[in-house]
Amino acid sequence: MRILIVSATIAEIRPLLQRLTFTGSEGEYLQQYSFQKHSIDLLVTGIGLTHTAFHLGRQLNKQHYDLAMNVGIAGAYSRNTRIGTVYQVNAEIFGLMGIEDEENYLSLFDLGLLDPDSFPYEGGWLVNNEPPDSAILKKLPAAKGVTVNMIYTHTDTIETLKRIYQADLESMEGAAFFYACLIGKTPFVEIRSVSNYVAERDKSHWNVPLAIQNLDNTLDRLLRELAQVKINL
Repeated sequence: MRILIVSATIAEIRPLLQRLTFTGSEGEYLQQYSFQKHSIDLLVTGIGLTHTAFHLGRQLNKQHYDLAMNVGIAGAYSRNTRIGTVYQVNAEIFGLMGIEDEENYLSLFDLGLLDPDSFPYEGGWLVNNEPPDSAILKKLPAAKGVTVNMIYTHTDTIETLKRIYQADLESMEGAAFFYACLIGKTPFVEIRSVSNYVAERDKSHWNVPLAIQNLDNTLDRLLRELAQVKINL
């Protein structure tokens, strides 16, 4: 398979690189590898919606892929979520993309500026209805993600995000990845490992090394599975 792995930072994917064979690079953002039967391009976009949208959109316009994978760490909204849990994100939304009207938030869909059911949206969400038919992925819990431009730490804003979206995870790239893949008709999957809770910024409660380790274990098993069996994309 020809696979594109998209990560915001090299740190989130660094353990996997030890098992890949470097074959070349193309510019500053794209490195090329091989792994068993796979040809793997690694696109490190930088953090955030704009960087992800630009570099991913440009790459998908240049090259066809059998599968694109967005991988990285994320924050969890529920304190019942165990730090280090790895999720398959099956729906994403652009968080707080609209206006504040006194004490209310109105999305672009509420304002009539976007049709919530116009492609690629479904009820205002970006949805992955056809993830790879993988035994490894089926074992992962499913999650809904909110993608934000800024990490919020004020309790009122966090509670607003929880109330509006009732989502599981928060990242700064997921919705941009979904949008580009859906528009480009590229098979895709997003895999996120929880490193922290979405709360006041206290890194003593974070466990980034555990999240990256668990993410790496999942990616290793998934790539090996994809190399050994025919996956229905």
